[in-house]
Order: sequence, then structure tokens, then C-alpha cells
Amino acid sequence: METFKLYYDDFEPFCQWKEDEHAILEIHLRGFKKQHLRVQIEEPGVVKITGERPIDGTLRCRFRKQIKIPKNCKTDEIRAKLSGDILQIILPKQTTAFPRKPGSTECITRSESMPSNYLLYIESSSWTLEMTTKLALQVAGVLAVVVAFGASAYKYCHCGHVEG
Repeated sequence: METFKLYYDDFEPFCQWKEDEHAILEIHLRGFKKQHLRVQIEEPGVVKITGERPIDGTLRCRFRKQIKIPKNCKTDEIRAKLSGDILQIILPKQTTAFPRKPGSTECITRSESMPSNYLLYIESSSWTLEMTTKLALQVAGVLAVVVAFGASAYKYCHCGHVEG
């Protein structure tokens, strides 16, 4: 019985992230079939994606990719889908709703890992930022200092050096 030595062509597939209600990693894998791929969740919080497919009798191409699972991800709902030559790793996000004011029609949800000023969803015709009284007083105080400094600099430059 004759045995053949296998050779491997390791490569790094093209990947891109897409964001909607889920974080989605798209991995472009031309020529790969479902049976050539493996997606595993490893500890601590890592998704490992590997693939290997034959090119000819002794040559195989393969890849290995690891991604860190975001903290705001529902780990038990991660799934993978191969569509044509694109493998999608879908990472559903945990979302929380902000409390609404009585009578308000705005509905806002955001991801916990996103900055608080990055809103994923706003259901209203307009969004107004309300400045608190304390913040308004701080802004007014800073503005008064800047105006006073500017006025004194102007007076010094234009009125202080007049020869008569």
C-alpha cells in the first residue's frame, strides 16, 4: 500500500465585520463546503474557525482564525451560516432599553459595549438633547470667564498703549 505525504497551503481568508442588530463576521472562502469547515466556541470567550479542503491528491489548503467574543454578545446564540463562498459568524448582541419619560414616544436600545452616545436604534421623528440645569450653569460659567478674559485682552491691546 502506497502512502502519500500531504502538503498544506496555509492562507489568511479575507474577513469583514458588519453591524446591525448582530455583529457579523463575514469570511470569504472560495471553494469551501460545509463539511470542510469547523466553528467552535473556546474558553475564555473565543470563537475558533478552521477550514481545510483538498486541492489535489496531496495538496490541501487550510486556514485558522480566532476572534474574541464581545462582552455584549449572547454566547449561547452564536451561529454560523455558509452561503455560497461566504461564511457568516453571527454574534447576537445583548441590548438594554433606556427608561422612557412618561408620555415620551422615543424608544432607544443600545449595546452595552458601545459608547453611550452611539445609539443603535431610535424610533421617533426627532431627537432632542436636554441639558441639565447643572451642566447649563457650568457652561454659562465657563463662557463668562472666556468673555471676561477676551474683553480684558482687547482692552489691554487697544486701549492700554495709547500715547497722548
